[in-house]
Amino acid sequence: MKYPMVGLMLFLTTASVWAGTFRDDFEDGNLDGWRQDFPFAQEPTLWKIVDGKLECTRFSNISTVLITGDATWKDYTIEYDVTLLEDHGPGDVDVVLRWRGAAGYLAIYIGDFGGLPAIYVERNLNIIMQKPFDPLELNKWHHLKVEAKGKNFTFWVNDEKVLEHQDNTIKEGAVGLGLANYTARFDNVEISGPDVPDVTPPTWKARPVQPSDKLAKTWATIKQGR
Repeated sequence: MKYPMVGLMLFLTTASVWAGTFRDDFEDGNLDGWRQDFPFAQEPTLWKIVDGKLECTRFSNISTVLITGDATWKDYTIEYDVTLLEDHGPGDVDVVLRWRGAAGYLAIYIGDFGGLPAIYVERNLNIIMQKPFDPLELNKWHHLKVEAKGKNFTFWVNDEKVLEHQDNTIKEGAVGLGLANYTARFDNVEISGPDVPDVTPPTWKARPVQPSDKLAKTWATIKQGR
């Protein structure tokens, strides 16, 4: 045995701390590190910063998505706050997971784009699961969170666990937000995982960040290098 048990436990504990959390509250007024991959990747983007919040207006029941991260990312948790300002027809607000563009993706939607209020799981343009669920109330902030770990996907709405799903088809990919037939604002995005860079903007006030022994990196340096 190469390591004594105490040393091994210390190694495992330290390794778990190395997992990073990427945070963005959009107070810097830019979308550095993010890319609109659908319905088109080119400018003009449907996403913009308004009053320190990420805003999008989408007049279609086909989602537009804003992506960050790398196609090699595997397990992670993404959470964010969202408020729906205007309802433009059957639509949804989305958490996009393991995004590989034309090579595939998995997404969890909440809305009524399928004709009735529900939570939908979509993989590569196919609805593979749906569960009746009340629509999100307009003009109120909501907190959405999804954990992707191996084949297991868990979805929370306002801190209530509302869906568990298993899917082993797409094992890695980037992560992002999506919107269809709403005007909405997003804030306080947090993405945590072993492949995620550890960065918190100096404007972050959503939830306290615990001190860490990891090497400090400035927000500007990280975003410019992404």
